[in-house]
Amino acid sequence: MADAEAKLDRQMRKGLLGLAALSALAGTAQHGYALAQSLHAVFGASVPEGTLYPLLSGFEEAGWVATEWDTSRPGPARKVYRITDSGREALQRLGARFEVLAGAIQEGLS
Repeated sequence: MADAEAKLDRQMRKGLLGLAALSALAGTAQHGYALAQSLHAVFGASVPEGTLYPLLSGFEEAGWVATEWDTSRPGPARKVYRITDSGREALQRLGARFEVLAGAIQEGLS
């Protein structure tokens, strides 16, 4: 992959990270590591903690996710992220916007 293409690919993945994270949380509540693994499966690359956790913090501040501590397993408690109704609404709006943009790009390619 040429340098310019690789750079554009990284920017595209970074731009879609929030939408992908909300979408993953819409399926099931997850702790950060499990979410990172879900996103790795989507993007084919790892998502650094320094990127993921600030994103989740921003979602929490926006009211899009709520957190709770999972103490059901041995070892330290894990913070679990769950999408809220507000987060589902945001996901719906952002997903619709993504579909419009993707459609416009596809039309331009035809």
